[in-house]
Amino acid sequence: MLKAIKMINEAKSSGNHVSVDLHPARPDFRGFMATTPISLEADPTFDAIEAAGGKVAKSDQPHMVLDNMFLLSGEIPRTTAYEQGLRRGVRFDASKGAWEEDTLIKDERLVMCKLKGKGVVIFTGCSDAGVVNATKHALELGDSTPLYAVMGGFHLADAEPEMIAHTIADLKALDPMLLLAGHCTGWRAKFEIQKEMSGRLVPSFVGSTSVL
Repeated sequence: MLKAIKMINEAKSSGNHVSVDLHPARPDFRGFMATTPISLEADPTFDAIEAAGGKVAKSDQPHMVLDNMFLLSGEIPRTTAYEQGLRRGVRFDASKGAWEEDTLIKDERLVMCKLKGKGVVIFTGCSDAGVVNATKHALELGDSTPLYAVMGGFHLADAEPEMIAHTIADLKALDPMLLLAGHCTGWRAKFEIQKEMSGRLVPSFVGSTSVL
């Protein structure tokens, strides 16, 4: 992130620093619980982001960004019974000096926009909150605007067959025109999407370009 901030600022013609929109409750470290916690690399602190030239904006509520072209959600409500978050997920709280369970990753958010004449387009990130939870919430935020596309990771690469089946059934009922299933979706879920919603699955890889 810090390298990207520096590169963006160097490329900008204006003197305004790049805005970095973050949830205020970010952990010091994330990880997975095995016999002992296994830590992932720490995300940059707010101070480190500011030092790199970013202008930090903190919010846990839905709000518009990028000249009101996109909406960034707050916490994503968990409404499905089968989307249980990140298995064995933990987070480290430096103020307590302890690791805590963090399977739900409540600071995860989604980005969405409305395409005139088409509908809501959702960008999910990793969908640790569940792609169906995220999609339903985006439609609530979209004031009944039809669903057009869901793009990002669907968090199904390590899912059991039953969870994949529930997810695909609910996505089918939500009736998106396009599903641009990314990195953590997994080939089994993509196969089921193609089988149940033929023609709606769009390849999504690093370097690919999609025109909606």
